[in-house]
Amino acid sequence: MHDVQEEGLRESKKRATRRELSRTTRRLALEHGYDAVTVEQVCSEVGVSVRTFHNYFASKDEAALGEDPPLATSEQRAAFLAGAPHGDLLADLLALADTEPEPGLQDDVAATFALAQREPRLLALWLGRVSTREEELRSLVAERLGTDEDDARCAAAAALAMTTVRLAWTGWMAEPATGLRAHLDLVHEQLRSLVAPAHAPAPETAGADR
Repeated sequence: MHDVQEEGLRESKKRATRRELSRTTRRLALEHGYDAVTVEQVCSEVGVSVRTFHNYFASKDEAALGEDPPLATSEQRAAFLAGAPHGDLLADLLALADTEPEPGLQDDVAATFALAQREPRLLALWLGRVSTREEELRSLVAERLGTDEDDARCAAAAALAMTTVRLAWTGWMAEPATGLRAHLDLVHEQLRSLVAPAHAPAPETAGADR
């Protein structure tokens, strides 16, 4: 039990250090300009060595964008492939994105977007991450459906899921009190109302007045 607690404390400390390195990189870059900031300056601010910095990030660019967590745990992937947790493809894809935001995440995201808009190479790196995530989703959908990844349904489902998440995050950033989960549900329902309206219009009768 003691070993488990120690392991948990170590992991918690690592996460805190990783977050602080990212936040400090972004803060200094927004204050002084990205090219003016060095890894050494970031380390001095945080109080760690350059070697420690590179234990977490390969470059300043990676630190500026922050950690790129895996799409899902092995358990979540297995559940999705088995048709869980809802038995609905889009809802199950969104469940992979339904994580509890860490404290300060909204400020982190806002700072990351602001910096990416200033720095083309950071924007390119961020867009690359988005593309990779969409490819991962497409692969998962293909495996679940038992088809090839070039099946148009896989690309459509992955793109729709990514769009839903993006819109939900945008709404959450504007109205944080509502909660990310609520924004995901709202966008999901809005999309469903477009493709499957609850009350379809009655067909026009031939010869009816126009």
